[in-house]
Parts: sequence; structure tokens; C-alpha cells
Amino acid sequence: MYTQLGFWLIVFLLFIFLKEYPNRMTGATLICLVLQETLELAIPSYTQNLLILPFFKQRKWLLGIILYLLQVFALIYGLPYLLNGIGLMFPIQDRVDWRKEHITFSMIAFTVIATMFKLGLDRLIGDKQQKDDQLRHLKAQLNPHFLFNTLNNLYGLSVAGSKKLPDLMLKLSELLRYSLYETHQTYVAVQKELDYIHNYVELERIRLSDKTDIQLSISGDYTGQYIAPLLLIIFVENSFKHFSAPKGHPAFVHIQLGFQNGHLQLLVINSVDPDWVPSKNRSKGGLGLNNVKQRLDLIYPEQYTLKTTRESNIFKVNLTVDLN
Repeated sequence: MYTQLGFWLIVFLLFIFLKEYPNRMTGATLICLVLQETLELAIPSYTQNLLILPFFKQRKWLLGIILYLLQVFALIYGLPYLLNGIGLMFPIQDRVDWRKEHITFSMIAFTVIATMFKLGLDRLIGDKQQKDDQLRHLKAQLNPHFLFNTLNNLYGLSVAGSKKLPDLMLKLSELLRYSLYETHQTYVAVQKELDYIHNYVELERIRLSDKTDIQLSISGDYTGQYIAPLLLIIFVENSFKHFSAPKGHPAFVHIQLGFQNGHLQLLVINSVDPDWVPSKNRSKGGLGLNNVKQRLDLIYPEQYTLKTTRESNIFKVNLTVDLN
């Protein structure tokens, strides 16, 4: 309501300063005429968008056309009397007789313009809502996906009676706290996302002990930078999920994060056994990676580059994002 009132107040003032004042009239005569001119624009806009346009949206074309013609007829022959009645409310002598004004073109033009504006606004609002809904859906898929993998690790350690279980649960609680209380925002401070990744890497370090060479390095200045939450963890998670190594060779996961001039570069490299062939029944394993690509397209369109390469014994992910 306030937006609508503000819009028509601006139109009212524009009529005064750009059309009528001070060349033509001042005082109550000015206010009366400008109010009538504003209503001449506002009334057909609302009757068109609130009464007629819904029938066209429902694809009731014939009914919509009939009602539109009736509306234009009613406005052309009835609106002048309404505007004259409003003029009688002002104690002035120089009144405009709107029955003598040619408003046929105005009524047709105003209703068409109002329709185009309303359709464009609805499309803009609809696109934003669709984008927000899709982002919420994608983020909702990310958290259970990660939690499922981590709980599998916990289960394996609990069965084995591992002493690492308390530390692992503590790290998991920190990860879940971030997921539950921080990621509802569109953007979070880069530092929070880095803390999340650090906790995840430490969690994997506890689980894997000395079996895997795990390295995490962060360089550059990211002060005051923000990023979409849970955007980077999928690349890190996948490296731990799919790493392997030939017999007799060390397995490794190396993660490098660099920041320069508002640009983030993520490089994730993990070892791969060249003789290992993924099982066909693991087709759902790419869920997280597909989601993060969709999120990148939605949040950072034309602002990122993503390249994945598979060599004989390594798999590499190289992501660059413009955070400005």
C-alpha cells in the first residue's frame, strides 16, 4: 500500500513541477487540476490490472476482450463526470469540464501501458521468487548429503570402538551449528566459510589418521569479503569421498585457497588409482557437484570459471569466483 501511495505521490508532484506550475496556474486551481490528471491515469490503471487482466491470465480470452471493451466504454463516458465531481469539491472558479476533453486515446493508452507494466513487474517478482526457492531447495539438498556421508564415518568408527569418536563428534557438532544457524543468509563472511572447511578437513584428518597426506593452505587477503554459504565444501568433500591411490603409493588430498583483488581461487587435487573404475550403481554420487554448479550459475552468473581434469593418477578441480 505504501509503495502504491508513494508512486502516485511522485506522479502528482511530477505533474505539478513538469507540466502545470508556474506557467499555467497556482493555488487550489493547480491542486484540483493535477489531482484530476493523476486520477485520470490511476483509475484506468487499477481497473485494468485488478478487474480485467486476471481474465487474460486465466486464458479466458473472449470474456477478457468483452470486459476490456466495456471498461473502455465506461471510462470514456463515465470518468469525465467523476472528475468533474471531484472538481466541485474545490472552491475555485476556473474548473475544467472533462466532458469536453478527448480522453478516448488516453483511456486506451493508459490501460495498455498499465498491462505491460504489471506483466513486467509480475515476471520480475516471479523470477526472483523462483530463484530464491531454487536456492533454498539446493541448499536443503546439500546439508543432508554431507550429513549422510559424515554419519557413515561415525558409524564405522563406533563399530570399531575407535577412541577418535569423541573428537569426531565435536567437529561434527561445529559443522552442524554452522549449517543450521549461519547458512540461512544469502552471503556469509568468507572467514566463516573457511572455518567450516577447516573443521571438515580436521574431521577427515582424525578419521583417516596417517593413511592420507592431507594439506590445507589459505593465502591472500579476504578481509570484508562475503561468499554464498556451503559453496566450496562440496569440492572439498568430493576429494575425500573419491580419492584413491595405487598399491604402494601414498594417497593425498591437497586443498589450496587463494584470495587476490576480490577473487577467490580454489584448487583441489586428490590422488586417483588409474585402475579404479567407478561402480555404475553410484550414479547419485554427483548430486552435490551438480547442485553446486547450479548454485554458481544462479548466484555468480558470468562471474566464475570451473574446470575439472582427470589425469592418470590425479583428479583436479580449479574454481575461480569473482566475489566483488
